[in-house]
Amino acid sequence: MAARHGHGMVLALRALGAGVLALGLVLPWGPSAEADQPADPPTVEDARAARDAVEAGTLDVRQAESALVALRSELEAAQVRVQVSAADYAEAQQAVEQAEQEVAAARSAAEKARKGETAARTSLAEVYRVSARDADMGPLGVAFGADSVPDLVGRSTAERAVQRKVAGALAEYQDARASSESADARWTAAKKALDAAAEQAEAALDAARTAAAALEARTRAAELERMALLERLAHLRQTSVQIEQDREAARAAAVEAAREAAARAALERQRAARDSVAVVAPAEDRSQELEKPDAEEGDSGGVPAPAPEPPPAPEPAPPVGPPTSGVTVGSESLGLGAVAWARTKLGAPYRLGAAGPSAYDCSGLTMMSWVSQGVNITRTSRSQYLAVGKVDYGSLRPGDLIFYGSNPSDPASIYHVAMYTGGGMMIEATLPGQPLSENPLRLSGAMPYAGRP
Repeated sequence: MAARHGHGMVLALRALGAGVLALGLVLPWGPSAEADQPADPPTVEDARAARDAVEAGTLDVRQAESALVALRSELEAAQVRVQVSAADYAEAQQAVEQAEQEVAAARSAAEKARKGETAARTSLAEVYRVSARDADMGPLGVAFGADSVPDLVGRSTAERAVQRKVAGALAEYQDARASSESADARWTAAKKALDAAAEQAEAALDAARTAAAALEARTRAAELERMALLERLAHLRQTSVQIEQDREAARAAAVEAAREAAARAALERQRAARDSVAVVAPAEDRSQELEKPDAEEGDSGGVPAPAPEPPPAPEPAPPVGPPTSGVTVGSESLGLGAVAWARTKLGAPYRLGAAGPSAYDCSGLTMMSWVSQGVNITRTSRSQYLAVGKVDYGSLRPGDLIFYGSNPSDPASIYHVAMYTGGGMMIEATLPGQPLSENPLRLSGAMPYAGRP
């Protein structure tokens, strides 16, 4: 950049010299006695140098503008990578919590089974003690020891009772032992799942932290580079830095507006394509019914001609199938309540994997906003998209959720979620280092449907 700047200065000085030379053509120099003397006209080389200086300045301006655009795009891509890492970490964290619940349940089952096994062993030992004490209760002992037929019958009944008790205690022991082994196996499997999920969560957290730190450093360096470019633009155009900042902000706003308009148009085409499919199917069924003659041929009261097919939608976006999951249980008033609760958290810090009470990530904020109204919508942005009902963006109401992903047809690509607050605004927890804020609604990168808890 220094080399280009030095080159630009040389060209600028050459242009200045050419300008001074040109000025000398119309202004007198020296004493009045010499004013009448004709000055030497600018040479072809002088004119070429002036043109080169102007062209170089224009080229430098364009290069600086292009560099600003590229820089902004790179920063946006880095921010998305951080959000993807945060979404991965939230999923891993949820897996840890589920594994911990499974471990707790398996441990409880194992403890219960062990208590049953101990009780069964105690019962069986008691039966054995009774059997040993009454060793003469065997068949021959019963027969020889009986004084009479009624006595024999009584002893036989007692023997069967003891045998039943032994068999019952043995079966109870075997069941308890099997239950204990099964619970131990479940606990072992759950513990392995817990360890794996914890390792995954830690890796995702490290990746997210690294990405966040890299983004923070890159943002600082990018801002310095941006200011240097703006100063250079101001120098080349002979304007102020503030004017160039305003121009750059207006240019970025125009790019964002164009991107939002394209996103809205794409979503509208998708909605129109879905509506046309919904209309064409019943129309085709009806036309088939009308083609069936219900009057004799030549009857003046014949069947009217089938309705013409509707024209195809203009340049529809790639078809996105209708949602097959999700339910809506929250009312409009509950959505307003969720928005009111979320607004009390404005300014709170963003923290990976946090769901309050003092810090949040994106899905932690949306989850707790609806939990405050008695509606549970799962923990992660990806699972929330699958859990909630789906609505078109033209039907948004406060409390609805807007999801962002890299692939509109793949919920697994979702990396961010925000909550619509009404009036074209939404509240969101975006990135580490950025507090919770309410911003204009963005549809660029949004999934085909919004979500309604």
